[in-house]
Amino acid sequence: MTDVLSRARRRYGLAILVFALLPGIAQAHVKWFCGPIDASIPPAALQQVLSPLFFACLAGFATLVASGSSFDALLARYVPASREGDRRGVVVDIVIRVGLAVYAVCLWRDLAVVLWADDATGSVLTPEMVDRAHWIGLLQLAIAGMVLVPRLSLLAAFGLLTLFAIGVARFGAFYMIDYTFFVGLAAYVALGQPALRRHLRLASGRVSILTASLSLSLMWTAVEKFLFPQWTIAVLLHHPAITAGFPFTSVTTIAGFVEFSLSFYLLVGRAVLVRVAAVLLAGVFVMAMPEFGMVDIVGHIPVLIILVATLLQGETRLQQAFRGPASGSWATGGAVLVRYVATLTVLMSLYYGLHAASVWAEGKPVTPNQQSPAIIRHRS
Repeated sequence: MTDVLSRARRRYGLAILVFALLPGIAQAHVKWFCGPIDASIPPAALQQVLSPLFFACLAGFATLVASGSSFDALLARYVPASREGDRRGVVVDIVIRVGLAVYAVCLWRDLAVVLWADDATGSVLTPEMVDRAHWIGLLQLAIAGMVLVPRLSLLAAFGLLTLFAIGVARFGAFYMIDYTFFVGLAAYVALGQPALRRHLRLASGRVSILTASLSLSLMWTAVEKFLFPQWTIAVLLHHPAITAGFPFTSVTTIAGFVEFSLSFYLLVGRAVLVRVAAVLLAGVFVMAMPEFGMVDIVGHIPVLIILVATLLQGETRLQQAFRGPASGSWATGGAVLVRYVATLTVLMSLYYGLHAASVWAEGKPVTPNQQSPAIIRHRS
């Protein structure tokens, strides 16, 4: 009985620890800090991922997400949804355009380059995407100017997509799924062209496109914590105080569920819950910045401006469509619960399938996973 109580206290203590120290372990892009990686290595085998802790987290977080959605449905009776394209849209547009301009200038000034890059290289689109080409810096500077002029929106969007295409050419399309939100930003900017805003119906849903692209990116990197825990563990090895002595693999799994759940809320939240999720996610990134420095500060500017846009706009047609027709609080909770489990299942399946396809496309053998030494060393 004493052993059971001791284990229970340890599990609760671990959960509290993870929530308290989440900013240090729920980095959306651990690839910026874990060192150069070989994206062709296989992910963890499914039987390793589906541990008792994984199922316990799945049950707990799915229940929390469903309960939160039910409560959100009750609050919706008193907090009406805002309409996309209203006066908030003007403020959102300023935030996105100015934020992108600042980020492009930071890239041009090489203010966010991974530590293992040599001094002659600069960032292309993200800290680990480095290149020596001088014309890339000129394109970044041009983007910073064009994005501030609505009539040049199409050119600015084309510039962003060009930088994204360099990443695809360098790392492959699979690797760049982490950064789908850059495609969302390019779409947002392009649809801000005055002529398109007036005549294209899709332009009225620009914030929906932004939120969807960021939610997908963050859920994808959360799944990555389950399938490639060694990348997060490599970061924790350099910041061991974050774990307070708890097993690295356990901390990584719970952090992945926290990140996935908050990102999922961006897809299903109503006027209140979607804003709460945006604030909590933004808080995670901001609070981690002192620990991880300039790379983290600059690298997360695009993420933060999208979260600010979501906070300002609130519920859009995206959340209404993904949540489904359920209207009552219990019905909403049940529908969200099913979607939560289904989304996690689909994304994990896609990750395994697309990873194997990307390795095969590069002409490399698709080999079964062998557990990394870091996982074996720090297994609970």
